[in-house]
Amino acid sequence: MFWIFIKAIFAQIDFQQRMNLGRIFIMTMTMVFLMKPFVPTLFYLANVDYIKEYFCVNKDKPMLHCDGTCFLAKKIAESKKKEQSDRLPVDNAMVQVDWIKEIQHCFLSPIIQKSSKVAYIPVYYHKIYLGNPFRPPQFT
Repeated sequence: MFWIFIKAIFAQIDFQQRMNLGRIFIMTMTMVFLMKPFVPTLFYLANVDYIKEYFCVNKDKPMLHCDGTCFLAKKIAESKKKEQSDRLPVDNAMVQVDWIKEIQHCFLSPIIQKSSKVAYIPVYYHKIYLGNPFRPPQFT
């Protein structure tokens, strides 16, 4: 049912408007993920009076002027602990490194050594060094 509604909406708008909706969606999701670490602080700032009254550990010690920051510190510690437990352990990861051995002896090596013009092509060459492949043939 939901997808039929979305499909009906998207059928009525053109491509540029769809792209703009996609950009807005991506920006919204990016902001949500970037704001995730600040959620406990924003919750504290929005509910300072309520936290002071009901959740403050130091209610009996007003001279500390805690004002609920103990609750905030506890929530931040919980979120950091949860974030660390969600991460994958990197210590157990294995990294495989493959080395390519350069061929020392080749069947063309005597021909190359006898030639007066020796061209050196590095082992790790890339196709951009080969020049333009679309040139006319040259006959000698």
